[in-house]
Amino acid sequence: MADKAKFGIEKLDELLGGGLDRCTENLVIGRSGIGKTILAAHWAAEGARNGETVIYLSTTMNKKNCEAYLKKFPFMEEVYDKIHWRFIRIDPKYILPLTREKVYEGLRATFGIEGEEIDRVIFDSCTDLELALADPVLYRRAITIMADLSYDYEVTSLWVEEAPMQGEWSSTKNIVDSVIFLNLLRTEEGYQRAIRILKKYRTKVPLEWIPYDITGEGIVILDGYLVKRGYEYEYKRG
Repeated sequence: MADKAKFGIEKLDELLGGGLDRCTENLVIGRSGIGKTILAAHWAAEGARNGETVIYLSTTMNKKNCEAYLKKFPFMEEVYDKIHWRFIRIDPKYILPLTREKVYEGLRATFGIEGEEIDRVIFDSCTDLELALADPVLYRRAITIMADLSYDYEVTSLWVEEAPMQGEWSSTKNIVDSVIFLNLLRTEEGYQRAIRILKKYRTKVPLEWIPYDITGEGIVILDGYLVKRGYEYEYKRG
């Protein structure tokens, strides 16, 4: 197995120093419609393409609309059915009172695969867990337990989270090893989707916003970067 868990998006993997570090917890965060799920699907597909055991846990889709949406992207060709898709709705009565044993048994039953056999896990989205628990202390305990289990079983995880329109982000950003932020920035030409690596341990990453598009091929990282000028961002060629 390669020492990095790549997205299969060449420019993004380069920005990340080769991809995500193995056996770490990682976060993709952004507002609705910005491309978080597509980015997570790229990462899942790349793992399956490399022969890894990949579990995609979705609280926002069902089997039918996932097939109608994600399966249609070219990067999913020949690997969609190799991914272990799990579609659930989070009900707090099944995880409270919150203990490590209860979280472990819940994940084990949902995955249907022993932890030692899993290479990559995508949790899309942990925002639904936060809303279901309705308590920041309980939520932090839940994600801390899940992170500890991932480390114990040497699983590389990618969590997806909805960024609030106003107010503070959840405590997820403090637990993970890397944070990838997807945003919509105002420029002179209009609005542009942009990605920024807010943190990644052990790796020197760019501080600038990097423009990207969502196309029929999936996420495409564009050349150049965006720098702030007053209240807008100005495009600069790389």
